[in-house]
Amino acid sequence: MSVYPKDTEQQKVSRKSAKILVYTLDSDHWDYKLETGSDVGRDCILELAENDQWKNHKIEGQIKGKQKPVEILDGKYISFPLEVKTINYALQSPVAFVLFVVDTTNEIVYYQPIQEYVVANPNLLDKLSSDQRTINIRIPKNQIVAKEDSNLQRLATTIYKPQEDGLPKAV
Repeated sequence: MSVYPKDTEQQKVSRKSAKILVYTLDSDHWDYKLETGSDVGRDCILELAENDQWKNHKIEGQIKGKQKPVEILDGKYISFPLEVKTINYALQSPVAFVLFVVDTTNEIVYYQPIQEYVVANPNLLDKLSSDQRTINIRIPKNQIVAKEDSNLQRLATTIYKPQEDGLPKAV
């Protein structure tokens, strides 16, 4: 009997998630770049073309897939546990860092910009320096990747600078 590497359910969900994100993006103005090499928290970079011109406007992304995302608060949000080290990494990025949670069953991509999320929830800063390993990120169910993606386009043109208090500031 031969022994070969096994494909796991998580690997399948991960591959499917990236494919769904790429398929969902409006290719008229987004270019998807898959990160290769060591996984330090960033899975992809999305680059925005404006009026058919590339102006180096980007979003860094972490892609997470779930067959059935956890709904909370009367189904208005989904919740996803994100590692603290990934959040800390995201907060140091000068470009928007976005968590993409892909519902692989319904092929819906939800997103949450991490810098904006932490600024809106400054109480998270204490958790980021504690022994806590993950933080549950809430994503409004209406915050999805779709053809009308003006919010994602705005994020791609936003520059962030870490402040002394630990909160990033859009400049």
